[in-house]
Amino acid sequence: MTREYFLKVATAKAAYAAALRMEADAESMVGHKEQAETFQRFASQWDALAASYRASAEQADAA
Repeated sequence: MTREYFLKVATAKAAYAAALRMEADAESMVGHKEQAETFQRFASQWDALAASYRASAEQADAA
């Protein structure tokens, strides 16, 4: 797979993580602490996926 593919997927996953963080903030503002924490965990997982795809893009550069 190409570097561009990995970067595109990484960007999409990072954007989804950002949306999840916004959702977590909204839930927190209305006092839904448990739900906010869940969205924060999901955001962290999506950030990790984005980082993984960025690393794959760097490896694709080396190949």
